[in-house]
Amino acid sequence: MDRNQYYSIGEVAATCNTSIKTLRYYDEIKLVVPEIRKAESKYRYYSKDQMVTISIIRKLRMLGFSIKEIKEIVSADQVKNLEQKIEDKLVCIKKEIENLNQKYFEGEQFLQRLKEGAQILHLYDDELKKIQAGELEAISVKEVPEVNLYHSRKIMQSYHNDEVSLERWVEINDEVSRHGLKVCGPITVTYYTELLDQFLSKDCDIEFGIQVEESSSPHVRKFGGFRAATAFHVGPYSDVIKTHIKIIQWINQNHYKIAGPVSEEFIISPVDLRNENEHVTKIIIPVTRA
Repeated sequence: MDRNQYYSIGEVAATCNTSIKTLRYYDEIKLVVPEIRKAESKYRYYSKDQMVTISIIRKLRMLGFSIKEIKEIVSADQVKNLEQKIEDKLVCIKKEIENLNQKYFEGEQFLQRLKEGAQILHLYDDELKKIQAGELEAISVKEVPEVNLYHSRKIMQSYHNDEVSLERWVEINDEVSRHGLKVCGPITVTYYTELLDQFLSKDCDIEFGIQVEESSSPHVRKFGGFRAATAFHVGPYSDVIKTHIKIIQWINQNHYKIAGPVSEEFIISPVDLRNENEHVTKIIIPVTRA
């Protein structure tokens, strides 16, 4: 053996920036078998061509090719084949990047919603004292910004609004994901029923929606663009009827009238956090002057 033409496993590992453990694995699976193996010492020696192959393999591994795919590429050893494989892999990588960007965007929106809820919780105790002292009004009339809402509306039998309909929440999130839409806000539930019927175990016409970026997709409508009496309900959702009643009383006492279906916007919801004392629900009731 001409020692100048062959390289030990340690030399190959250092030159090709590949661990000795990996080189031994390639040997075991017959991906790169050392050209010379000393019977007495079991030392492995690689040729220059094999070092080139190992460098190619390393590059392919960095692109995410499987060992099976790499075996096929190395065996074919043709530019056209390699070109096609790289093109196919880039398509996959691009899709992975898009998926990661989508996950990052949704995580960012979720974090923003949690921060909004945390701020409301932080202010809640202090504001509650002022409300009880008559120094601050818990309910106010505001312009509700217009957003795009992916929605699903159906009649729910014997509905009682004392807990979240987990099945519908999962369903609306799955539908949005299936349509490839970008979620950019909380779930909004709108009740197309007689006032407070959702608390009386009646059949209710209910729309579950979630804010999305897209405006032209099927099942996406505009929500907002109107004035509404709004208030935050902090704490167990099972008590939300109390806040509904307070807002309705406030509307009547302040010379407004209800001008549309009631909605609930879940800032921090039971499917975000189990601690019900930190749940935050925004109640939205469209109004006009009486």
